[in-house]
Amino acid sequence: MGAVAIWSMHYIGNRAIVMVQGEPKFQIQYNPGFTAGSFFLPVCVVGIAFYFFSITENVSILGTMVGGLLVGSAVCGMHYMGQKGIANYISSYSWKHVLGSAIVAVAANTIALGVFFYFKSTWTNNWWKRMSCASLLAVSVSGMHWVAIVGTAYRMRATTMEITSGLSREATVVVVICLSIGCCLTLVILSVIGQRSRKRSADRAQQVVLACATFDPEGRIMVTPEGLLPCRKITDSYNERSFEDVFDMDHPVFCWLYRASRCWYGISDLLPGIRSHLGNAKFFNNSRRRHRAGSVDDSTGDYSTLFKKLFCVAAKDLADIVQLPLEDIGVLDGMIMNTGTLSKSAKLKLLQRLPTRHNELDIAEKGRPPILFGRGQLLFLVRRASRSQASRLQSTGYRFASISNVIELLARSMEVTKEELFPQLSRMRDQSENERFLEPGVHLGCFALRPVFHRGFDVLVRRDAGNMIPTSNLTKSKLERWQIEILQRMNNWTVATCCERLRGGLLFADPKQQQFSRQLLESLTDLAGRVDSGFFEDARLVATPLRAPCDVSKGSSLSQEAFMVAFRVITDAYQPSSLNDRYEFASLRFFLCQQHAYRDCADNAVFSRRIHREFAAMASGCEDCDNTSLTCPRAAYQPSSDSHREVKRNRTPSPYRNKKWTSRIRASGKKVNDDNSSERNLVNGSPKASAGAFGAIHVANEIDVDVREVRGSSHSPDLEMSSLGCYAEAGVGDVEGESFADELAALTTDERRQRTTGL
Repeated sequence: MGAVAIWSMHYIGNRAIVMVQGEPKFQIQYNPGFTAGSFFLPVCVVGIAFYFFSITENVSILGTMVGGLLVGSAVCGMHYMGQKGIANYISSYSWKHVLGSAIVAVAANTIALGVFFYFKSTWTNNWWKRMSCASLLAVSVSGMHWVAIVGTAYRMRATTMEITSGLSREATVVVVICLSIGCCLTLVILSVIGQRSRKRSADRAQQVVLACATFDPEGRIMVTPEGLLPCRKITDSYNERSFEDVFDMDHPVFCWLYRASRCWYGISDLLPGIRSHLGNAKFFNNSRRRHRAGSVDDSTGDYSTLFKKLFCVAAKDLADIVQLPLEDIGVLDGMIMNTGTLSKSAKLKLLQRLPTRHNELDIAEKGRPPILFGRGQLLFLVRRASRSQASRLQSTGYRFASISNVIELLARSMEVTKEELFPQLSRMRDQSENERFLEPGVHLGCFALRPVFHRGFDVLVRRDAGNMIPTSNLTKSKLERWQIEILQRMNNWTVATCCERLRGGLLFADPKQQQFSRQLLESLTDLAGRVDSGFFEDARLVATPLRAPCDVSKGSSLSQEAFMVAFRVITDAYQPSSLNDRYEFASLRFFLCQQHAYRDCADNAVFSRRIHREFAAMASGCEDCDNTSLTCPRAAYQPSSDSHREVKRNRTPSPYRNKKWTSRIRASGKKVNDDNSSERNLVNGSPKASAGAFGAIHVANEIDVDVREVRGSSHSPDLEMSSLGCYAEAGVGDVEGESFADELAALTTDERRQRTTGL
């Protein structure tokens, strides 16, 4: 803009000025100093103007006016500085033409750049809009130049004949041509780089890729300057070992990835060992076909474990790209998007291989409709950034744009349709704001399972919150004993029976009980209207209230718990996946996984310890022994010097210490901890949890054991036990609690199994 559009245009335009009928000794010559100065002036001022345009993503009127004024001033300033650099003539100007040229420059530049940056903020990329902006800029620069030239008079200097130095018209044209060619080559190189970037995006659409979907407080999504999502390849493709081994939401590996993204703090210290272990693995390199099958040779190991390692390393690389800690990169979204398309020839081959019409029903029964043209898979790490975090990300070069503005670019890079991508991004934006849980109180729920051939069961969930089943609020306070007894009398009743008995009003005689029965009937009627399906009438009541995840932010000081009283049912296998506009059937395995992986869930700490046991050998550099072995000397946890100093500082000397019998309990396979700060960090999901809390052994404090001989007294010949002050209790820390969904699923399937087998 500064070097070619303004500076070069000026000297090419001045080439049209012919003095004294074209005699060479009377033509314009230029002073090298002023000529060089006139080059840097527009470059610097235009750079400042573009900075004002890029302060915010939204184009403001004030910013546009300031930027247009600066660019117009740069054009005018360069012109008159270049005129000052004429060595053999003195220029004089008409103030009317000077004012007119300034108005043309400022007005045209303001309009052109305002329109251009408005289109840029909306990520509109049409060639005719670019040509319109370019034409306006040409009018501003050329129009200003010629308006100023018309009002310029040239008077030859007295010492003109003595001037032998300076740039001639021909030399100036050569400099301008070289500069223009250099800028054009630079643009060509940048275009090639952009084309390679688009080619890499197309290649990623054929691979398993991890992308970062970060939203700011206004709901705009973070993209690169090219309008793409930051992403990192996990592997070329998931190596499915059988026809039933499909990598989707129901796959155990995906459930593991989903839970791992909820406790990055338990993985970060293992990543150097995992990365080193992957670096030593054998890669497929003997043929292109085998390379496309997978990235790493897993013939000697478990591919599921290998894919977990690749995912963790890809997440760390993605965090480094975005310049964020791994703990702040986001959590895995519960959706896998199929990306990529096949060529026309391959598409025709697939169409020819499609099953005949009499086999279509069999494919539908298997619950796996064929995905014809998708070759890649895209996983999303979703997070909601605060305003300060969004500002810091913008300072590193990323931009935040509305989903509607960048949806076309994103869909093109992923090789999917806009109609498929836009709802998914909108759902992630809405769910990234906060996790959805039940409000404090007691709720009626519908736990409906649908059998899926070759895959187990699906469960009925909400469309806007996949971790919640259809519910209706019963009461905002806990149930009293007499209310639980009423529910127990209705245990295992169907919905139809419950409604019939409750409407009759003859079930309870006490007024308080009758009021509760009316409240129960209203809630049940509301739940039936929400589900709106015939199978709900056959659902049976589970009268025992089950504890469910609760949104404590909406509770009062008296009620901070949520309980579920559910109706369970198994529907027909041919029930449609989409029930209505509010509910749909989703994977039961993934739904159960979600009940153990949410914010402030105590099971996150248990899962983190499992990860450490699974990858302990790699983290310690031992690859010869079993990952889960607690006897590996390298895998055993060694306290750091800082933790050892902390132990000594917290030690309280005992007045009855006997040096002969005092021992230091170090490591015997049990965890002794009378300082619960580390465990509290783990339970609360703090990223500052001690890495030493995971592994085979962890001693948080020194334990002094005093052994003294106690002789029998005249009162009691036996040993008398007295309180010694502080004591500790040990329990099983690696067992996850049973969620309400686990209990309901077990109860529902066990009853169906007993009815089927007749046991």
